[in-house]
Amino acid sequence: MRLANREEEILNFIIRDYIRSAFPVSSSRIFDEADLEVSPATIRNSMSELDEAGYLTKPHTSAGRVPTDKAYRYFVDFLMEKMEPEKKVEELFDGLLKKMEKRHELLFENFGRMLSEELGLFSMVASFGSNKRISAFGYEEVMKEPEFEDRNLALEFARLVDHIDLAAPEYLEQSSEEPNVFIGEENPVKSANSFSSISMRFSDGKSGKCVMVSFGPKRMNYERASYIMDFLSKDFNDI
Repeated sequence: MRLANREEEILNFIIRDYIRSAFPVSSSRIFDEADLEVSPATIRNSMSELDEAGYLTKPHTSAGRVPTDKAYRYFVDFLMEKMEPEKKVEELFDGLLKKMEKRHELLFENFGRMLSEELGLFSMVASFGSNKRISAFGYEEVMKEPEFEDRNLALEFARLVDHIDLAAPEYLEQSSEEPNVFIGEENPVKSANSFSSISMRFSDGKSGKCVMVSFGPKRMNYERASYIMDFLSKDFNDI
């Protein structure tokens, strides 16, 4: 069920601003930056309605609001824009996929690493052929996100990384050949319940069933990760 237009516009601004800045979003910031042509009082009332509906929450140390899992799901389902990857990203992955046709080992040598570098997320590529193989990259990169200043959350993510071999088959089972977004408790494994992930299942034509998954904080850039995954899924189908 869709929200009313005003609430949807405000929620869209809050989510995008929070993803970009990692700072809770106040009604005054929305009034100053969102160009909604409504009064501060109207914005505050709409934010209160979004609070009550479970889309926003207030951190203890701030007067602003941050999105909840429900808000991120609404964003993924209704508000993400269809985009194309930057030209350099297209060329980068196109080149790798073409090389992969001749040298299969390049999939695991480079693909997860490049995916991680482009998204700034911890990324895994796993093959479930006769010889199960998993490669993962980007732990150091994702640890730069401000969420992981929370030591408990950082340790929780480390446990996920340490047991990525157990998570891989669960993501293979619950993924499709299009990008799949899992937010919080939607994740196939409990060790990822405090995070978000984007996955895609594919066949490399040689070893059989494969899955790629990128993990990060719930504040990840779902839009960019999704359109890069979507671009990759089309390329795999072409190959």
